[in-house]
Amino acid sequence: MLIDPRVKKLVIFNSGGGIVEREIKLQLQQGINEFEIQNVPASFDPNSADIRLEKIKPNEEDFFTLQQTIVSLPDTTNSQQIIDREKSAANSIISYAIDFTREMREEISEICEASSYRTYSDMNGTFDFIIDAKKEGEVNVNIIYFISDARIRWNTTLQVNISEDGKHAEIEGFLVVDNQTGFSYENVEMGFAIFELPQIVPYPDTSYPPPMASEEIAQELNQLVARKAPMKRTQRFKQLL
Repeated sequence: MLIDPRVKKLVIFNSGGGIVEREIKLQLQQGINEFEIQNVPASFDPNSADIRLEKIKPNEEDFFTLQQTIVSLPDTTNSQQIIDREKSAANSIISYAIDFTREMREEISEICEASSYRTYSDMNGTFDFIIDAKKEGEVNVNIIYFISDARIRWNTTLQVNISEDGKHAEIEGFLVVDNQTGFSYENVEMGFAIFELPQIVPYPDTSYPPPMASEEIAQELNQLVARKAPMKRTQRFKQLL
């Protein structure tokens, strides 16, 4: 079954990427229940994927068991061929866009522009899981994974407000979030963390993701998840584009 759990929390790193937490309430049938999560970017690290089941009714923890998770990334060669075809098609459409009405031309141009910026990280990864239910019922499912994408990050900026008489000044600090990925996050609780991955072997082509995090990096991410609550201040945002 295809499911699209809502993104509940998004902790963004200053050097790029972050931790995504999603949740959904699922109705289970007795027996084996298979689910496929939609909208998981190919920039996610399969080593960091984690699923937690939370009971809704008391004394039900023994009735629902997570049997298996299946995580994988799309093939880089096939994905790049798809991206190249999309970009070629977008360029051809733009060449003839003058023949469309103005309203349609603007919409088509927006779609084509998005295709021109598409990279491997904007493809979808695979994140499936199986729950064994001893009886029918409901369960809350929490999903967490790390995304390694420098196109989503935060930085600081200052604004100086000088009074009209020129004798006083007020400094305001802001956190600016830049999201150039193909995934949008609406109505999420957002956190900000200072975190940089240890240096790994440089990857020659930025269209492809860097090598997956090593066991040492995965341990650091788990430690960050465990202690992130006191490290960040959160605020709910309507839409992050």
